[in-house]
Parts: sequence; structure tokens; C-alpha cells
Amino acid sequence: MAPKGFGCCPAQLLLLHDTEGKGQELLEERLAEFSSQAAEEEEKIKSLNKLRLKYEAMIADMEGEHRLPAGGRGPCAASGKLHVLAEDEGGARAQMLKSLREAQAALAEAQEDLEAERAARAKAEKQRRDLGEELEALRGELEDTLDSTNAQQELRSKREQEVTELKKALEEETRVHEVAVQELRQRHGQALGELAEQLEQARRVGRGRGAGEGTRQASTARFLQPRPRGERRVGGEGGEGSLAGGLILLPSPQAELENVSGALSEAESKAIRLSKELSSTEAQLHDAQEVLQEETRAKLALGSRVRALEAEAAGLREQLEEEAAARERAGRELQTAQAQLSEWRRRQEEEAGALEAGEEARRRAAREAEALTQRLAEKTETADRLERGRRRLQQELDDATMDLEQQRQLVSTLEKKQRKFDQLLAEEKAAALRAVEERERAEAEGREREARALA
Repeated sequence: MAPKGFGCCPAQLLLLHDTEGKGQELLEERLAEFSSQAAEEEEKIKSLNKLRLKYEAMIADMEGEHRLPAGGRGPCAASGKLHVLAEDEGGARAQMLKSLREAQAALAEAQEDLEAERAARAKAEKQRRDLGEELEALRGELEDTLDSTNAQQELRSKREQEVTELKKALEEETRVHEVAVQELRQRHGQALGELAEQLEQARRVGRGRGAGEGTRQASTARFLQPRPRGERRVGGEGGEGSLAGGLILLPSPQAELENVSGALSEAESKAIRLSKELSSTEAQLHDAQEVLQEETRAKLALGSRVRALEAEAAGLREQLEEEAAARERAGRELQTAQAQLSEWRRRQEEEAGALEAGEEARRRAAREAEALTQRLAEKTETADRLERGRRRLQQELDDATMDLEQQRQLVSTLEKKQRKFDQLLAEEKAAALRAVEERERAEAEGREREARALA
């Protein structure tokens, strides 16, 4: 069963609150009406007392006539009237007592229904409190998760800054390395040009064949002596010695140039590979940033959802508190009315004395019993309506519980993704460190080879 959404809950709760409020107002109005009727009954009891006194006076007059020596017919007629009045009064009193017992039973049933409704409301209130506690716990978990997310975002920003600085340093060192390689190439090119020119001069001088041994040695010494950049060496007159010395020295710079060129090619390939790895690392970092942003948006949406649930739960708790207070007031008024009814019944039993008053009281009791029966039916209908509202609230509580469980599962999934993201960042940082180490090692090798080449 899919959980019910909360989009329609406020409308349903408002409708339920209006229905229960109307039922409560109707019950209070009926209790007020019952109290006014009890006051009217007290007035009627007073009038019955007056009638009783009147009939007692009539009976006393009849007894006085019975004691007069006026003949036997008068006392017999008076006794017959008194007997008829006594029988009618007894029947009316019995009927009135029966109606009062029925009304008392109806009130007892209504009170039992009210107690059952109170028990159901107490159960619903307990479920509301449990739901509020769960919402509070979920809010705490969400706040902890958001704090962890903020710390991870700060760490991610710091790592991005470190990667950017490493990238800038790598680009700067690569540029410096390229400039140094270019200068080294130019220097070796100039050295090769000077060597070729010296060889050509040595060949031209060797054609003269007129130089001596001392001149050859001087030419060889001048050739082996290092010269500044741009200065041309001048060949000696010992052509064969200079030519031989030049031919002997020629292979060494060429081999060194080849070694340097190989080292430069290897350094360039390493630089290209490091650039590719850096680009791949930047792409992975960008993907990780997008994943983190999606998780952050999901957590924010979850926080909004939890706050909405808390607001709805708070509203429901306030409604339950108001309804509980209204039920307590109604219960007190019902008890007061019941006490007034009991007092009225006692007075009615004690003070009913005349036929006309008894008949009127019987008709009045019948009307009251009918009114009480109607009120009982209305209260039963109100109780049924409240029970339906309670069932709707229970269903909404169950749906809210299911929604909370799904939110917990979503929080657990987000935490797993966050751990995976931390692992990915650690791997990316390790890859960046390896790239920096390889770059430094390549630069160290290049500098070492350059130093060997210049030595």
C-alpha cells in the first residue's frame, strides 16, 4: 500500500475539526437546554407543592364534612372521591417513576458513550505524542546529517582549492621546464654550429701542411679551451693536429645532445601523461561535485518535508488538546445536569400529591423522556461521527508513520552515497599526489641529465 500524500491532509483535518466543533457546540447547547428544563421543572415542582397544599386543604375540608352529622351520603361520596384521587395519584406516580428510570438509563448510556470517546481520544493523543517523538528524533538526525554535509562541503572546497593550486604549480613548472629545454636546445645548436665551423677551418688549414708540432699543440689547446657564447674559435696552423683533435671531440657533444633530446622527449611524454591524468581527475571531481549537489538538494527537500510533518503534527496536537478540554467541560456539565435531574426526581417523588398535578407531571415526564430519547439518538449520531473522525485521524497517523519510515530509508541511502563520495575524494586526492610525485621525479631526472650534459 502506497503511503497517502499530505497534500489533502490539512483540508481533511479542517473538515474533521469543523465537524467535531459543531458536534461539541451542539452537545453544549443541549446541555444548556437540559439545565434550563431542569430549572423549569423546579418551578413546576413549586407549583405542584402549591397544588398539593391546595388538595390537602380540600381533603381536610372533606374530612371536616365527613365528621359533621349531616347524614351518611356525604361522607361516602367524599371517601369515594378520595379513593379515586389516591388511585389516580398512585398510577401517575408509577408512570412518572418509570419515565424517570428510562431517562436515567438513557443518560447512563450517553455517559458510557462519552467515556468510550474519551478513551479513544486518549489513545489517539498517545499516538500523536509517539509520532511527535519520532519526528523530533528524525529532525535531530537530519540536523546531524546537514552538519556533516556542511563539513564535507568545506572539505570539498578545500580540496578543490588544493587541486587548483597543484594545477597552477604544475603549469608553471611545466612552462619553466619548457623554457629551460628551449634554451638548452639553442645552446647546443650554437655549439654544434661553432664545432662545424671549426672543423671546416681545420680542414682548410690542414691543406697548407706547413705547421710544426708546437703550433699543433697550441691549436689543440685552443680548441679544447671553453669559449663564451657567440665567440668563434680560430684554428691554428697545425692542420692535421687540429683536425684530428676536432674529430676526436666531435662525437662527445653529439652523444650528449642525443641523450638530452631523449630525456626531453621522455619528460614531454610524462608531462602529457600527467596533464591527461589531471584532466581526468578534474572530470571526476566535477562529477563528484554534481553528485554532492544532488545529495544536498535531496537533504534540503527532506528537511522541508520533516518540518511540514512537524507543523501538521503540532496542529493535530493542538486540536486534540482543544477537543479534550471541550470534552471535559461537556462532561462536567453533563454531571451537573445529571445531578440536577436526580434532585428533581427526588423532589418529584416526594412532593407529587394530586391527580391533576400527577397527570400533568406524567405527560411532562413523557415529553421529557421523548426529548431525552431524541437527544440520546442525536448524541449517538455525534459519537458515531466522532468515531469516524477518529478513524480518519488513525489512518492519517498510519500514513504519516509509513512516510516517516520511507524518509528514514532515504536518509540511510543518502548517508551511503556520502560515504561513497568520501571514498572517491580520497582516491582522487591520492591520484593527484601520485601525479605530483611523478612530475617532481621527472623534473628531478631532467635537471640531473641537464646538469650532466652541461658538466
